Amino acid sequence: MLESSLSLYYNQRVKQVFNHLLEFDISSSENSLHDFRVEIKKMRAIMKFLKSVYPKQKLKKATRQLNSIFQEAGEIREYQLLLIWFQKHDLDIFIKHTFPNATLDEMIKKFHKKVHEFKNDLKDLNEHVNEYIFKTNEILAEQYVTDLSLQIETIIRKNCPMSEWHELRKIIKQWMYAINWIENGVGTDISFFQKLQEAIGYWHDAQVIKETLFQKKIFLSQDVELQKSFSIATEKLNQSLKYRERQIQELLSRKEIAA
Repeated sequence: MLESSLSLYYNQRVKQVFNHLLEFDISSSENSLHDFRVEIKKMRAIMKFLKSVYPKQKLKKATRQLNSIFQEAGEIREYQLLLIWFQKHDLDIFIKHTFPNATLDEMIKKFHKKVHEFKNDLKDLNEHVNEYIFKTNEILAEQYVTDLSLQIETIIRKNCPMSEWHELRKIIKQWMYAINWIENGVGTDISFFQKLQEAIGYWHDAQVIKETLFQKKIFLSQDVELQKSFSIATEKLNQSLKYRERQIQELLSRKEIAA
């Protein structure tokens, strides 16, 4: 019996997730952690699809295991991106006073200690999830892709407000993953949606960095240089947000005209 596109895709994800976890365990490289997290994202997308087909209770444990691993890897990745942004904009003062590299080192050390636990969880959930992957009819995956496509079109056509951009991106990402689970799944609009979700992603990243800085209440610091750097960072983030907002609005308008 030939494997379905969903089964082939899922098995590849399982193989890659273990490869990247092993690479990170050996090297602690940022790229391996990023690649590992991307593979976990793809597995979570499959889990979300399966939960739309089967009773959620059946996949509750596997979902919890996957989400826990994703969250811990995500916290490290977000901290890394924060440090990269500070370095890019010559704002090392924040790394020195508020977001030290030592914190990142501790996060990575903690993650290393859990690698064996993560491997066991991934093996456990794979044995369970694989059963559902094997028995899922490809027609269900095709219907799921069609449904996601309709959701995206509906949101865009109703002049999608800024408050819904992040949710729109999540649906686009889910659709982009899902088209790999079916035969002849790549549509002509893939490049447009790739640009749109990337633009929303950059916009959201800038929002997260801005919120993180405000949560630290750096603007209340007695350190004049720190306050000055906070003002510079805020200005750069506001400029980035405005640029991304224009870019997203232009892309959405272009799609509306094409529709």
